[in-house]
Amino acid sequence: MTAAVWGDAAFWLLAVVGVFLTGISKSGFAGGAGVVAVPLLALVVSPALAVTLMLPLLLVMDAQIITHHRRNLCPGELRALLPAALVGIALGSFLLTALPDAPLQLLLGAMSIGFALMQWRRPRLVARRGLGALMGGIAGVTSTLIHAGGPPLNMYLATRQLPRAVWLSTAAVFFASVNVVKVFAYQAVDLWRLETLVLSAVLLPVAVAGILAGHRIQAVLSEAAFQRAVMVCLGLSGLLLIAKALL
Repeated sequence: MTAAVWGDAAFWLLAVVGVFLTGISKSGFAGGAGVVAVPLLALVVSPALAVTLMLPLLLVMDAQIITHHRRNLCPGELRALLPAALVGIALGSFLLTALPDAPLQLLLGAMSIGFALMQWRRPRLVARRGLGALMGGIAGVTSTLIHAGGPPLNMYLATRQLPRAVWLSTAAVFFASVNVVKVFAYQAVDLWRLETLVLSAVLLPVAVAGILAGHRIQAVLSEAAFQRAVMVCLGLSGLLLIAKALL
């Protein structure tokens, strides 16, 4: 499968779009934009290849984000989130390898549509004991399957009434930690291939371009408008994934 994508124009088009949007997301603009990359790629390659292809790019972006946001970290929030996230990563890794492509596409499609709908009507949670563990676990699963831990994490952090700087720092360190653990989780279920790492390296300039573009886009387009466009794209890709799995 990996060798076949080199001459696949659809793969490169969707990869460039998905990685570019992820770069914009990681620049601090439209934080949910990165959710769309894996659903787009899963339209033309296996979900497992899509997530392993994106992970090295996310790690590079995480390194850049950590340098800007690490100083306002709230260790207490990480202690509430990370242990359960590790369990979620283990479960997500199992699902990636245990489920055939069609059921996995159905699952990713449903998640994509769900996250898109959440943009229009965001559920509000009430702070309760154990909520951090619950949402950390969910974030671990969704991050492993689709690199989309942001929605459940942000739903939890919204209940904490944190200053913006502390929120951003906590999220940045949480995702950097989760992504590092996912390297070993994907290795444990034998998802890594040298060809996949080469594809990631080829797409790295696109990610950097997305980060740079994100800073410029903020001057001409509101975050709300950009998020709406991205969520429409995410919802459509979710519908296409479901159709692909059923047909």
